[in-house]
Amino acid sequence: MAVLSFGIPPQQSPMELTKRWTPVLHYLSEKSGLTLQLKTAKDIPTYQQQIMEGQCDIAYMSPNSYVAANKASGYRAFAKEKDGKSVAIIVARKDGPIKRLSQLSGQTMAFPSNTAFMATILPLKQLEEEKVAVKIQYVVSIDSVYRSVAKGLFAAGGGEARTFGALDPEIRDQLTLLWQSDDLPPFPFFAHPRVPAAALGKLQKAMIDMGQDVQGQALLKVVNIKALGKADDAEYNAVRKLNLPLEVK
Repeated sequence: MAVLSFGIPPQQSPMELTKRWTPVLHYLSEKSGLTLQLKTAKDIPTYQQQIMEGQCDIAYMSPNSYVAANKASGYRAFAKEKDGKSVAIIVARKDGPIKRLSQLSGQTMAFPSNTAFMATILPLKQLEEEKVAVKIQYVVSIDSVYRSVAKGLFAAGGGEARTFGALDPEIRDQLTLLWQSDDLPPFPFFAHPRVPAAALGKLQKAMIDMGQDVQGQALLKVVNIKALGKADDAEYNAVRKLNLPLEVK
């Protein structure tokens, strides 16, 4: 296989995503002997549809999307952030009037898309359980959620802990967490069945070895990952048990 497409979700702007992930893929290409090509989409729903259709050889996506892709196209998890976790969050302006979820009743909240598991589906599920009805406004990306809430354009917004941690401190310091979910397995890297086992083994080794290499550690830090380890499909049974939809209707 000459080139492997490597899917990364559009959680930041295309320029920012390319700047952060292209050096990672160049490093992995050099270490594994494979040619990896960055693939993303204009928005999360489009990217998720690409995954469901099996367009990416390798993909990185939320646990819920992985479970769906595993069922639809046979993708299998092979790597994840070592000792990592996925945590959904709801943020508001630190100096704003909103201090608890109940105060969001009737307010407009920002979300990245109706298919974003951590940043939309889980936060809205929590609000529904607490009987807090909000108005929904979708923006371009998770980064756009944080920035628009920081600007005071929305009362609050849905996000996830990893992207929040990678946010520009100037923006992050203006925000506060109103809620965070229980820990779920981290975003997995997963491979389509067409990827040869030998190639996948080389890629997995190169990804895990990044955590033992100074250059690799520096590249991972830019995408807010400390180190990578092996992932197993069974780890995501906890997500399967939630039986949540792939999108908000």
